[in-house]
Formats: sequence, structure tokens, C-alpha cells
Amino acid sequence: MSDDIARWLADLAVDAPLVLEGESAYLHPVSGGAELGAILLREASDAQVDQAARAGFQGARQFDAGLAIRADGALVLSQWLPQAETWLDAAPALEQLFNQLALWRAAMAPARTRQHNSFDQSEQRIRAMFAGAQQ
Repeated sequence: MSDDIARWLADLAVDAPLVLEGESAYLHPVSGGAELGAILLREASDAQVDQAARAGFQGARQFDAGLAIRADGALVLSQWLPQAETWLDAAPALEQLFNQLALWRAAMAPARTRQHNSFDQSEQRIRAMFAGAQQ
């Protein structure tokens, strides 16, 4: 991690969201550690929750963060970080959380109209991973 990033994280208030490239993460420290998370959907429909639940196990096998529904109805990716108290403590887990969030967004995106029925290979790989076809 660069010194600039370390200073930025050290200066970021724990109760402030970390916003990076349009995505927002939160850190909720409590005794013994902190919950690191990011909002996948602010208001998830029943169908979206069902879709996420079907793919959730495979995602949990690949990553440390899991799905949860907050009291306000938001669908989030979150993970427990033992002994974490600050954003700097959470830094090692942040990149993986944002990578997982990007995969979830791609997998849950509405189907696009495709020209000539061609499929993007990276999208096929992501969809296969969440379907459990890729180990």
C-alpha cells in the first residue's frame, strides 16, 4: 500500500463512508473488531434476494464477505474483521470486498440486448462462477 493511501485511510473518520470509484463501503467497529461492508442494492426485491441467495453460497466459497439484509431492507456484502478499529486496519480486506461487489453487480445486472447473440467472455465466466460451474 502506498504512503498516500495509508495517510488517506488513517485520516478517514471511522463513521464516514469510504467512497471509491462510485462505490461506497462502511466500517462499524465494535468490541473485538469491525464489520466491513458495502451496499449491493439499497432496496432489494424478493426476486433479487432469491437470486442472490441462490448464488450466495458460491460467492461465499470464493470470497470472505457474505450477503446480508439490513433492517432498512438494503442488500449488503459484509464481513467481520477481528481486531479492526480503523479504515487503515480494514485496508487489506477493502480490495477484495470491492472486487466481490463488482462481480455481484455484473451477475445481478438485467440482461442486455445482445447484437448477433455474442457473449462477452468475462461475463460468461462471472455468470458461470456464480452458477457454481467454475471451481
